[in-house]
Amino acid sequence: MDKNIIKTLMCEVPHFDMLDKNELEIMADHIDYMKVDKGNTLVKEGSVGDSLFYVIRGLIEIQKEALDGRQTVLARFSKGATVGEMAIVEKAVTRSATATSLERSELLVLTRKSFDELAKSHPTVALKIVQNIAGMLSQRLRYTSGRFADVFQ
Repeated sequence: MDKNIIKTLMCEVPHFDMLDKNELEIMADHIDYMKVDKGNTLVKEGSVGDSLFYVIRGLIEIQKEALDGRQTVLARFSKGATVGEMAIVEKAVTRSATATSLERSELLVLTRKSFDELAKSHPTVALKIVQNIAGMLSQRLRYTSGRFADVFQ
């Protein structure tokens, strides 16, 4: 896909707001675009993760297998959300849940390989991406901790 189109799509994702125009240009060299049809599995729980996905359009459902084998819906993510962040934070990480497209979706994809290249050539940009991921993971952890506490009241 054309780099200018990717930059335009990146501007629709809040996670890239912290990048200036030059950094956005650099990041666009490391991002890919993909479409996922409704019902397709993006990632499968237990598989090795190698990509982070930024949702541009569509709806992605996250499910985790419970100890009794049931599938439990953990979350649904739409435009602006990220899925699979741990693949960037931790090398060779096993996917902790399954992500399925509930409707035709458009995604920007940052692979671990591309991120590693970015970190070598433009460490400041990579650091901003990691800081953003850390902030988002912190918000999700606070939310999950609150829900967990509610269950045990």
